[in-house]
Amino acid sequence: MGIKESTTYNNTLNKETQEVSMTGPTAGNPALNSPQNAPNSEWTCVSWFKKISDAVASKTSRFFGRVVAAVLSVATFIPSLGVDLVYAAKSLYDRKITHLQSRVEWIRDIHDNDVKTTMANHNRFLAKNVLHHPEAIPEAAHQQLAEALNGDIPIELITPDQNAFTTFKFGEELRIGESRRYYDIGDGQALAMNNRPHQFYDELMMNRYLEKLGVPTIEIKPAVIRWEFEGEKYTMATYITTSFSEYAKQNAFLMHKKSTSEENELLDGKKLLAVDEDKDEDEYIRTPENWDEVLKPLVNDVRTLIDNGVSTRACYGIAATHKAIVVGKGNKFHSGGPAEYEIRAFPYEFVDETTQLDQLPPKKQLTAREEEEILQHYFELAAFVQFNPKAWFLPKEWKKLVKDLVERHIRR
Repeated sequence: MGIKESTTYNNTLNKETQEVSMTGPTAGNPALNSPQNAPNSEWTCVSWFKKISDAVASKTSRFFGRVVAAVLSVATFIPSLGVDLVYAAKSLYDRKITHLQSRVEWIRDIHDNDVKTTMANHNRFLAKNVLHHPEAIPEAAHQQLAEALNGDIPIELITPDQNAFTTFKFGEELRIGESRRYYDIGDGQALAMNNRPHQFYDELMMNRYLEKLGVPTIEIKPAVIRWEFEGEKYTMATYITTSFSEYAKQNAFLMHKKSTSEENELLDGKKLLAVDEDKDEDEYIRTPENWDEVLKPLVNDVRTLIDNGVSTRACYGIAATHKAIVVGKGNKFHSGGPAEYEIRAFPYEFVDETTQLDQLPPKKQLTAREEEEILQHYFELAAFVQFNPKAWFLPKEWKKLVKDLVERHIRR
């Protein structure tokens, strides 16, 4: 089902949203230990000394009061430390609980200023709308959200371009990705449901980075969903992307090892390398230099990724994201070359549920061995498109072609 009528967004946060840095947006509560309620940090033994001294001095003299206080302080020093320890433990516990409930921190070391600016804008949006730390949401509330995935329970949604929450119901499950699922929410859009909170943020970060590098990828924007459980509103951050069925309408077709049967059906007949009738088709296709013009955009994509520290293979602990897109003339990702159809790198889903990226770019530069492996995988996808996108394995002669193509395009 699609997005339905707007509902009023009741602002439960502070009247003024604090400026958010990359080191931790505050979700809706005042700073801890503000001046008006700051606790007394004085040592207990010092406090007791002053009280005893003042009490004795009020009935005798100031000098005698200090003498009595000094003598008694020796006997009470150890107990006073015990009192301080109790208060310190309580203070740490209170800070931990308050921090868990009120702060959602997205700490990344981002070296690119454009990406840093974009993520700072996202942080302001998240600080305003994410009300709970993910770990502070009860399991029962998570279970109710899981039940909403069946499409029976209305959920509220807000994005940066909205001024109010809108209500929707989860539609069809469109795709199972790398530890995330995508659901139809209407209007040609899909909502990602990630297994772990860090995934959506790192996807937003990597997405902006690839856009700047000029490498094709999905278009995503941050979103917050809100649902009610036992009278309390809970929120979760995620992202919205274009529904995968929309690409075919734009003369573009997804291609990777986990393509759906419907996607493979759409790819059938989309030849990358057209062969004139007066040429021997097999011989022409198996000649590596005949692929130069067709593969040029893809090779440029791979080299851009390599030189900017981004891998699309399983490395630095993240899931493999070898994904490509076949684009026809007229599509925005087509290079404008002579080929009717081109294949481009189309990486997304960079982060699995076990690994959080702590910096951008993930690496300074990848190795020659990593470049070779990435080229081979993408050239295999190109061969599948040319040979048979529905096939599970490449014939032996096509594996030979892939090896020759890698040898031809690997940088020395």
